[in-house]
Amino acid sequence: MGREAIFMNEYQIIELLIAYWPLVYLEIYRLLPLSSMLFNTRPQQQDDEIDSIAKILEKKLPDGSTLVDYIVMGLVNKHKTLSRLKIVDFHRCSSSIQMTKEIFRLPLLWMTPERRSSIQKRIYIEKSKLDKYIDGFNYVYQYYDKSIAHDTNFEPIKIIHDCQIINEDTLVGLEIQQLTPFRFHYHKLWINNCFRQILSPNISYDINLILSLTNADNITHLHLSDPNMETTENELTLLVRSLSNLRNLRVLCLQRVLNLYPNRYTTPHILMNLCTDFNRLLRRLIYLRKLDLSYSYLQSYIRILFSGLIQPLEYLNLQDCRLVSSDLEFLLSMRNLRYLNELNLSMNNFGTRTCANLILQFIPRCTQLTILSIGYCSLQASTIGQLADEFIKEKNQTKISYLSFKSIIPYYGYEFDFLLQKFGLIKTLKKILLFPQLHTYPGANDDERELVARELYRRCCQTLQTLNRQDLEIL
Repeated sequence: MGREAIFMNEYQIIELLIAYWPLVYLEIYRLLPLSSMLFNTRPQQQDDEIDSIAKILEKKLPDGSTLVDYIVMGLVNKHKTLSRLKIVDFHRCSSSIQMTKEIFRLPLLWMTPERRSSIQKRIYIEKSKLDKYIDGFNYVYQYYDKSIAHDTNFEPIKIIHDCQIINEDTLVGLEIQQLTPFRFHYHKLWINNCFRQILSPNISYDINLILSLTNADNITHLHLSDPNMETTENELTLLVRSLSNLRNLRVLCLQRVLNLYPNRYTTPHILMNLCTDFNRLLRRLIYLRKLDLSYSYLQSYIRILFSGLIQPLEYLNLQDCRLVSSDLEFLLSMRNLRYLNELNLSMNNFGTRTCANLILQFIPRCTQLTILSIGYCSLQASTIGQLADEFIKEKNQTKISYLSFKSIIPYYGYEFDFLLQKFGLIKTLKKILLFPQLHTYPGANDDERELVARELYRRCCQTLQTLNRQDLEIL
């Protein structure tokens, strides 16, 4: 019934259907008429499908609302006796910022406008910013408020949806959920350090403020980013303590967070203690399988950070971490390297012969590798050719399917031919990223540079055609 209603644009029926849902469990994904609304003939990849679902849920309707709005209205107007709904699962739906905002507004939307203005705070959002947010919320939802049975008590509903902490919406929703029938349950948590801007000036930035609002044991994926690299040594110390509570983590991303510039720390002793604490933390995360420390200054600290790690890591991202030869040497010494499916070492300067030789040694040690990124590492074409030789040696075992070795400036045309002739022999390889940015091509202006780039692309396609490797995608 729900699929037919959506397909016929009868969205009010969706609101009523959810408000009177006769079952305990509701999976939103099952409501969507995907076969009718996704017109792609080829089988969709999971990410493509999620993007398509996001377009369906967030598409603006003629009245200015979205399908998500009708779903939310159905939830806040749940019938207290006729509906048996206790679990709403947004799994396999979008985890976009807009979607997250809409879902985490449920508790505030359920409250009366008068109660919203008097909510108690535990997360110390700056009062003026909280008041401004509540006023804006009341203004935006004044039309919807007329159709909501505010403060209607019904049995708690578990809302399963990934959480992104980016502004007041998610913070307030988490904070006041216990005052409403809604309980947020999530395994994946994204935190952007920009949200520190809404905290009171006297409050130290500490993700434990957020973790205290949920069951930390449920969190298996944590993505923490600090775009402005503002994290201080005291905040990093607090971060280690907070992360120690997430004992079931499988995926940990600390992007632009762990910056070990010596001049950012009071004393070298504090820096070394911090590295040791992080190492102890990583060793305790026994379920950890994916680790992303990209865009962090880790030069010469890999040994301290990774010493004693025995978890079978499947994914390791050390992009733009200013790594040097000693860091590569220690990575190669790690026994759990053989479990890696994806390794990203791009945007590190490996232009020396020592580093180039070390890069080649990763191939026989990483037998499960399917994705390797070494773009913008100042590697010469001859080194990339030797890399291809290493894969060819392991052709009976290699699983490599995706390879990135973009150079800072384009290789010569004959070097591209030479490389493609080698990589074309690797039958498992499906995609290669090898063309640099357009502005690096020779030419007096963008038009001339684009002509050069197009000619190079045409030449590379011809090379692949002679090898009967039209299936190999080059970008």
